[in-house]
Amino acid sequence: MDFLNNWGMIAGLAGIGMTVFLILFRSIIQLKIFSKLNTKQSFRLIVLITSMIFTISIFSIVMYSINNTDDSPGDITVVVHGKKSKNQKVLPNRGIVTLVYRDVLINETINSKGEAIFKQIPADFFKNEAKVEIRFEDPKGEPYAAVYPDSVYTIQRNKYIPLVVELKGLDTLEGIVKDFETGKPIDNVAIRVRGANAITNEFGEFVLTIPEEHQEPYKNVRALKEGYEPYTQNEVPLQTNQEMIVMLQKIKQ
Repeated sequence: MDFLNNWGMIAGLAGIGMTVFLILFRSIIQLKIFSKLNTKQSFRLIVLITSMIFTISIFSIVMYSINNTDDSPGDITVVVHGKKSKNQKVLPNRGIVTLVYRDVLINETINSKGEAIFKQIPADFFKNEAKVEIRFEDPKGEPYAAVYPDSVYTIQRNKYIPLVVELKGLDTLEGIVKDFETGKPIDNVAIRVRGANAITNEFGEFVLTIPEEHQEPYKNVRALKEGYEPYTQNEVPLQTNQEMIVMLQKIKQ
């Protein structure tokens, strides 16, 4: 029945288009132009009128189809990027975006362009400017998360939704410094990374607070104390939130 109703409406629109065209050419018919034309000219005029009626009918059908998409599925594209720039791709071909609408959860993997494209989304999602929650995760377990996790988004058919994500745990590096031979903690050791410095306490513990402009997934760490060999460890992962253990060796006399 829906099929018949839709086609009935389309046919009605096409009929309206034909009527409008015939009204426009009513003056031509009333002037009896056909009686003044030869056979060839009359044929051409009939072909012209028929072509224009067909064109108007097709135009009416197309316009109806465009304006009657409320009950058809649609697409939603979520563009995932970092805090620094919209061009900063995050986990292309790996990260998972989840669209949450009421009790419905739909997952999509980010493509090479940094987009998660949800296709054939039911029409109910788009009615009354529905609100959805969007989640992001790394299937390999790294602590990526949305910068604004409690946000809800208004979805619109065939529109882009920007999702800003970040790698958590980049603001702090904790650890302990011990003597290589005795295993005892060492105090007053200078711990340095790009953008931050710290001194170990009496228990050999240190906490580095890294400002946002210097936050990176990996850091080169240096430890310095008089009487001990300088210590350097490159590419220390911050996002694991694991305590770093530094073993210092005394300078041999």
